[in-house]
Amino acid sequence: MFLASAAEAAHGAGEGMSNEVVMHHLMDSNTFEFLFMEFDLPQIEVFGIDISITKHILMMWMAGILLILGFTLPFRKGRLVNSGFANFLEMLVMFVRDEIVYNSLGKKEGDKVMPYLLTVFFFILTCNLLGLVPWGATATGNVSVTAALAICSFILIQAKGMISQGAIKYFTNMVPKGIPVFVIPIMIPVEIIGLFTKPFALCIRLFANMVAGHAVILSLLGLVFIAKAFLIPLPILGAVAISMLEIFIAFIQAFIFTLLTALFVSLSQHAH
Repeated sequence: MFLASAAEAAHGAGEGMSNEVVMHHLMDSNTFEFLFMEFDLPQIEVFGIDISITKHILMMWMAGILLILGFTLPFRKGRLVNSGFANFLEMLVMFVRDEIVYNSLGKKEGDKVMPYLLTVFFFILTCNLLGLVPWGATATGNVSVTAALAICSFILIQAKGMISQGAIKYFTNMVPKGIPVFVIPIMIPVEIIGLFTKPFALCIRLFANMVAGHAVILSLLGLVFIAKAFLIPLPILGAVAISMLEIFIAFIQAFIFTLLTALFVSLSQHAH
């Protein structure tokens, strides 16, 4: 009886530990862990507004620094023929340019929004991959981060639509011409809601996919604490397999966010 109670207690402790590890990895915090050490991040408040540096903000800064270094150091010699990592970056840039931007917007309009779309693609990709690094965190698993990215895309979509059609015509053209008059009062609120559902979909799609992937990985690793000795390799192998899949998903989610933004920009430039 004593052994059974001890085993049950250990089982419960393992479940509690695994749940704590999962939530700690997914949630934002004012501490950052590295090499089994925990560092407190600065907590700043200005005029009653909390602008403290959090774990996810730190990861976004790291992503920005890595992108600056990654796009300057390999090309600093100005060589006509690059090699190694520079070729890999060039391949990704050409993929975004040819398969996403030019296919959606054409060359003329695509070149105008290319800097933004490339920035979004590589920023999301880097943030996604940093979440798979030991002691890292996924900034794109924070809905505030994905919402900020979606708002930036929303502003670009509306601005390009107004520039292409004119501010007044952009909103009047949202209602298709030739529809019955009695349908117009229904179409106007539907179209206005549609303007906001696009960035909402961008925000939630990226956030949900990144959180779900990490939750599965951490849940499988959490099974190590509650599984019997001979079953421990199974969750570990499952976590490794899901981690490999998460690398693929990191690229896919950056691709989808960029592609949808380009498509929404293209749609905004033409009347119904």
